[in-house]
Amino acid sequence: MRKLDSIFVHCTATRAEWWAGRRSSEKAAECKRWHLDRGWSDVGYSYFVDRDGTITEGRPIEKTPAAQKGHNTGSVAISLWGGHGGNQDDKFEENFTPEQDRALRKLIAQLRMEYPSITKVRGHNEVSAKQCPCFQVTSWLNSAETEKKPERKRIAQTKTIQASSVAKMASVATPLVGVVGGLPWQNLAIMGVLAVVAMVALGVIDVERLSKWNKGDR
Repeated sequence: MRKLDSIFVHCTATRAEWWAGRRSSEKAAECKRWHLDRGWSDVGYSYFVDRDGTITEGRPIEKTPAAQKGHNTGSVAISLWGGHGGNQDDKFEENFTPEQDRALRKLIAQLRMEYPSITKVRGHNEVSAKQCPCFQVTSWLNSAETEKKPERKRIAQTKTIQASSVAKMASVATPLVGVVGGLPWQNLAIMGVLAVVAMVALGVIDVERLSKWNKGDR
């Protein structure tokens, strides 16, 4: 087995609707015919990724592809069906499908796992004056899809403690200070109010219940 060090991503430059409904193997065979007509010994790509995400093998991976001139040695060439009229700075989704996105990422991951010597994943346009594969591979690869996880609410949010509630709590607690007579007890009363504030902030005491208690509604 030859030593692999890189993966190159290409596109076939075919229209999105080209041969719609035909099997992926038929499309790969047609591309092989194109390349044989050029005098090549086999289809140039190692793999194809169809519009529905189907992956089809092309030239055996044991053989060097004919895909990116001057950079074929040690490479695996993967081609996406589509990309007609695309530009090298297009977004992936402008020319290809979500199914292709997932399938291509999975194929790249599998190849890198099977061949740890692969350290580079590039687009054809990085080594040649081409639009192919009609997006920037490095940027696309770094923007891997991640599931959106619901943001955990902060304690203050889960306890529904808002500024208005704190203000209300303060107005409710103020009469409690007056209940305690005499200067020696005033500081203790204030400390008690502060303790109530802390407990409300932690959700230990409900503001509405405190309000009813202060009004004599037990």
